[in-house]
Amino acid sequence: MAYSRHPNACPIAYICLAISFLVSTSNAYGQNNQVTDMRLHLARAQEALRANHLDVAVREFQEIVRLDPHNAEARASLGAIAFNQGKYTEAIKQFQESLKLKPELWNALAFLGMSEKRVGKLDEAKADLEQVFPHLQQEKLRMQAGSDLIEVYYTSGELDKAAALLNVLESLQPEDPDTLYLAYRLHSEQAAHALATLVKVAPESARTREILAQSMMNHSDFPGAIEEYRRALAANPNLPEIHFELGQALISYSNGEPTRSEAEKEFQAALAANPADANAEYELGEVACLRNDFQSAVEHFTHALAFRPHYVDAQIGMGKALTSLNQPKKALDYLLDAERSEPQNDIVHYRLAFAYRKLGVKPDAEREWAEFQRIRKSQDSARQLYQEMQQRPTSAATPEAGQPK
Repeated sequence: MAYSRHPNACPIAYICLAISFLVSTSNAYGQNNQVTDMRLHLARAQEALRANHLDVAVREFQEIVRLDPHNAEARASLGAIAFNQGKYTEAIKQFQESLKLKPELWNALAFLGMSEKRVGKLDEAKADLEQVFPHLQQEKLRMQAGSDLIEVYYTSGELDKAAALLNVLESLQPEDPDTLYLAYRLHSEQAAHALATLVKVAPESARTREILAQSMMNHSDFPGAIEEYRRALAANPNLPEIHFELGQALISYSNGEPTRSEAEKEFQAALAANPADANAEYELGEVACLRNDFQSAVEHFTHALAFRPHYVDAQIGMGKALTSLNQPKKALDYLLDAERSEPQNDIVHYRLAFAYRKLGVKPDAEREWAEFQRIRKSQDSARQLYQEMQQRPTSAATPEAGQPK
């Protein structure tokens, strides 16, 4: 995993934190004039840090160390500056000296581990980062140290440990791009490893066929996916979810009635295997919508929502079906509930605009239509990128033909 969160970045805040105890700890080591000199050097160092004059700050901290060789914080500050400058060997030396004097300087230990990682001392980095991670209080430093430890685990093949630590980082900053990238890389590695093993030990198994079919679905090769799903079904008729996935492949391939009927049979088979399958009920509701049989669609969506009360797709489907049955006021209950769950779902606002228009409430209809267009526009580039990466077909039935999906 060739990745590092801010590889040479040591925010000045970390350095200032490391030197915040300099004055109080220095009183025990010298006379008043010595303390006065140290205060002067500290003030100059702080000013140099604020101006990002790191070489000047280094000279001032070196003077403090000369006056007080036992000042652990000054050595830690020298280590932090060296880390920031990419001088990791020098940083390691300073952090080690600092920790000999004060083993409880957790920030120094964190930077020591990150420095060791950057010079390839992975065993030492792993030991230090594992020790320090539970003690770190600053979220940014905790994220950086955690990311480095995940990389060490990744390199050593300890994917389970990496995944467990990744869960911690995701709980701290669930929308952080670096954390999401780590999640993508780690889960991709785990998936690739599992797939390679599966193909090796069971190349003709139903599961292998199913994965091949899913890959073809991702690339919009629906005929190929259908063929592989049927092979998987022939190899194991009781494979969980196989009927549902085959039905999705069929409905993605064609909305024509012959294929639609075939897909319907697969969704019904999925329900026979699992009578509480909300997804199968939802898809049957969408098939009914394609046939303009909105009363049957309402029944299927009702069942889906009974199994999963806040199933947004089913709520949207219900809103569409009820609006088509000239029951827009009832449709609003489902659509507004869906909006509360997913306020940035563009189709929710699209359906709300139709429902309000049926009710004759023009201002609300215009507001929802404007919101639909705003969200659609803002998400177009992200949607395109995601679809290029995933190539997952969306449900063909939520909007009518020719309308946004």
